[in-house]
Amino acid sequence: MGETSQRLSTVKAILFDLHETLTYTNEGILTLMRKISKEVGLDLTTFTDDDLNKAQEKVLEWMVSYQIDNDVDIHFGSEVEHWTDANRLTYETLGFGDVTDDTLITVEELWKEELNSWELLRSDTKSTLSELKRRGYQLGICTRRQDDPQELLKKWGILEFISTIQWSSVPGYSKPSPYTLILAADEMGVNPLRCAFVGNYVDSDILAATRAGMVPVLTTWADAEEAQKAPEGTYIIGEITELLDHFEGLAD
Repeated sequence: MGETSQRLSTVKAILFDLHETLTYTNEGILTLMRKISKEVGLDLTTFTDDDLNKAQEKVLEWMVSYQIDNDVDIHFGSEVEHWTDANRLTYETLGFGDVTDDTLITVEELWKEELNSWELLRSDTKSTLSELKRRGYQLGICTRRQDDPQELLKKWGILEFISTIQWSSVPGYSKPSPYTLILAADEMGVNPLRCAFVGNYVDSDILAATRAGMVPVLTTWADAEEAQKAPEGTYIIGEITELLDHFEGLAD
């Protein structure tokens, strides 16, 4: 048995990213931003995508600093009020200087509501997870979502296959930190060296997997160019069903 096959044969647990790894979206985030803003009477039709992207980049930079400087907990961002100041900065950057707190709270409530239906499960995901579970692997989710994805997994019919769910969008805890991956391995009672992690971004998912000592698996259906950035030792798959070719079952 070669070194590559030998390492795969030691894997007992497979962890997954969510966004654009197990899921896809029907509309872009900027389309969603315009839609939500329109619902509260803030018209963004005169702003270009570049305008909105620059506003989001400014807010993201501020949010990262805020979370680190204030030592927020791992699940910061899950409550509506966590986003009031960030949403205010978004609209101030775009020239809206008189948005009330009530409007900003409504904006965040709409974001959380929309994000619950924004992502859809990719075809063959459920059947692939079911088969991996049948083959004896423990399965888990490690995502940079700001909210607990458990209800989504239940809605999609895959919660029954999942042994652990770890989520955080807070810098230092979230990927590319290996923190949530290590938490998942610990909860399953599996050494990280005997885990694989499947994700779609090299700079976050594959880096986190490598830092955790896990087998890195890169999906390319969201962005084929990511494959060009993948470090040596990364398994690259074009369809989720290809996992079944790599993970044939637990070794005796």
